[in-house]
Amino acid sequence: MSVKEIQAQLTKLSQQEQADVARFLETLQQAHSPEFRRELAQRQREMDAGRKISEVELARILSAKPSV
Repeated sequence: MSVKEIQAQLTKLSQQEQADVARFLETLQQAHSPEFRRELAQRQREMDAGRKISEVELARILSAKPSV
C-alpha cells in the first residue's frame, strides 16, 4: 500500500480514529528515537540497581493523574 493510499484511507476515518492513529504514529516515532532509547536504558539500569516501586505505589501514582 502506498503512502497516498494510506492517506486516502485515513481521511475516511472518524476524528477519534484519526486521533488514535496519530497517537500510534507518535509512539512509533518515539520508539525509534535515540533519546528515548537512552532514557529507557537509564531507567533499566536504575531498576537493576534496585530502584523500583511497588504495584500499590504505581496504582496510587496512576490514580492521582487525570485521565486523558
